[in-house]
Amino acid sequence: MKTSTTTLGLLFSAFLVGCGGGGSSSNSGTPTPPVGGTNPTQPGPTPTLTAVTNPLTGTAAPGSPTKVIRGTAAAGATVTAYAVQANGSSGAALGPAVTADKDGYFTVNTNEAPMGMIRLVAIGGTTVRALDNTTQPAGTQQLVAPFVTTDYNNFKISPLTDIAANAMASRAGKGETLANAFSAGARNVLELDSANLSLLSDSTVYLNLLKGSVKSDVRYYDMQSLEARELLQGLEALGVMLDLPAKDVVRVVGASAQSDYAVSDVDGAGAAIVAGACANGTFDPAAPTTLKALMEAKTPHSQKVAGSGGTLTVPRLNEYVSKYMVSDFLMDSACFSGFSLDYTRRYPFYQVNSQGRMQAADCTAASQRLAELRSRISTNNSSKMK
Repeated sequence: MKTSTTTLGLLFSAFLVGCGGGGSSSNSGTPTPPVGGTNPTQPGPTPTLTAVTNPLTGTAAPGSPTKVIRGTAAAGATVTAYAVQANGSSGAALGPAVTADKDGYFTVNTNEAPMGMIRLVAIGGTTVRALDNTTQPAGTQQLVAPFVTTDYNNFKISPLTDIAANAMASRAGKGETLANAFSAGARNVLELDSANLSLLSDSTVYLNLLKGSVKSDVRYYDMQSLEARELLQGLEALGVMLDLPAKDVVRVVGASAQSDYAVSDVDGAGAAIVAGACANGTFDPAAPTTLKALMEAKTPHSQKVAGSGGTLTVPRLNEYVSKYMVSDFLMDSACFSGFSLDYTRRYPFYQVNSQGRMQAADCTAASQRLAELRSRISTNNSSKMK
């Protein structure tokens, strides 16, 4: 059958259209995407993160992202939440600052749910030092949390979290990862009591420290402390021993933690730690009295150890706090009550006497050391803060 000229022309025109012919390529325009598809030349929507990662384990953190951060701080403190940058410093504020109520409770509402580490900074407010019954300025205290979710929330900003955050920031500033720096800072706090030796590698303890306790979620330990009372009491005792205000005790211990409590009492940069001094009834934290000099002057001769050249010197700060500022109170309580398990559960290597009680000589020595410590209250400048 003979095909008409008209029919061939129509077929040729269809061929040109199908191949992009029939006009200049510069006028071809943007291809129309298929129905229900996307334009391959345009970026797709950014996926929404639905799970927060625990950087200590690399696994999903319990709970869901949240814009609400709760906790406690010094009564009357102003609390602000910040993001944490890779070098350990604070990033942008995550939301408006809030004021802790008379009992220290606060709630921060963030603009977006944090997906990484956060820093809570509490400025101002007051704290009570029970050992000398004083109400003192709390200064600035911080807490760095590796994550925050609906299940991991309700933090307790305290001297312990400030020491840990101080050490963490120093390490991250030197190039350590945030996760490693955070873990090291938590260990520095636990090292203030030798009873915590078996807890040092347990990351669940690090997380619970931010909630106000020293305990594991993995297994039970006899030395666990639901309120971290022993560590906090040890810091109070150190303040009385050195005649330092509460906020400055936290400051110098945090600086010492940066160097893993170097015997030379230097901070993470190797600089001598300035403790400050009291003059004319006012404490000056910038006064050129170093922590090393203050400890040498204030530490009783019987509590010093052999140093280089056979001279006596003060122990490393964490060892001193552990042995005399923490352990002595627990020993004195066990001696007084006659219940030695209160002590030996935390310090299982201690040798009781043949009747299963605390050694009488140890009880006497601990009692005398605590009496000497308490005797300083009446003359301490820092104990006159009412």
